[in-house]
Amino acid sequence: MEIRKVLPSELDQVIALLADDDFGKQRESISAELRIRYKRAFNQIIESEYFDLYVGAEGESLIGCFQIMYLPHVSFGGTFRAQVESVRIKSDRRGQGLGKELMKFAIIKAKENGCGIFQLTSNKDRDEQAHKFYKELGMQATHEGYKLYLDH
Repeated sequence: MEIRKVLPSELDQVIALLADDDFGKQRESISAELRIRYKRAFNQIIESEYFDLYVGAEGESLIGCFQIMYLPHVSFGGTFRAQVESVRIKSDRRGQGLGKELMKFAIIKAKENGCGIFQLTSNKDRDEQAHKFYKELGMQATHEGYKLYLDH
């Protein structure tokens, strides 16, 4: 698997990866209405110095992805934090160590970008295997997270 920044032509493949999951099936779609929002967000991500979207590719096919944000903070002595979201491995390729490879790469990118903290959220409703995966990478469940979904 080659890990690299996403190409502009790969947006639909990324959306398909995000939807290839029990949670993603409920919220992701390549409908015309959502595609406009995806495209706007996608362009902002790839043009910003504070955001990156990486993919795991085999030839022309994407088999994994993650989004990473490099967030400046005034706490912890002004330490940058890496926030990782949208971690996915294609469902028929899970259990082969590809997710671990993606996350190790993400940690390296966080260090290269001056981050002192690497953090992510994992839905509480995911099975315990998903949470175990992150713990095996050395991460700790240190905080309780809260979200408020806003109309948009």
